[in-house]
Amino acid sequence: MKKLVIILISIISMVSLTACKKSNESKYNNLNNKESGQTTIEMDLDKNYDTSDPFVNARLFCVSNDIDVLDTEISFKMDGDSGIVEIKDNKTDETLWSNTWHGSVDNDTFTISLSNIQKEKEYAICFTGIKINHAVVKVTFESNLVKEKEKPSK
Repeated sequence: MKKLVIILISIISMVSLTACKKSNESKYNNLNNKESGQTTIEMDLDKNYDTSDPFVNARLFCVSNDIDVLDTEISFKMDGDSGIVEIKDNKTDETLWSNTWHGSVDNDTFTISLSNIQKEKEYAICFTGIKINHAVVKVTFESNLVKEKEKPSK
């Protein structure tokens, strides 16, 4: 019984520390965004991220005011079979932009423009990978009006 209590306390501690770390990273990113006029959201995934194949990871964002055209730089690296990066409306699942890569990618960096980004909506950056050893998706929005969200809206 004593071992079970110790294990339970250890698990709770690890979860709490992870949540605090994520919260502090978001606060740091938001402070950096105000100074640079940019918002960067990055996903760094390795083969231990998820055992399912394909696996999916997503990060949420919203904007504080409507934006007619949002210039966005996307940087992608991958060691794996294939990967898809999409930017979508999280509620309707409408794809605003997507690209697919096959085989390893050293560093593919390019700029896109997203149109009609609305403040009442929530958006997702989604990565779907097959047989991924390592992948990095870095999305930099040329606006400090973009805010990363921890949880989806209800």
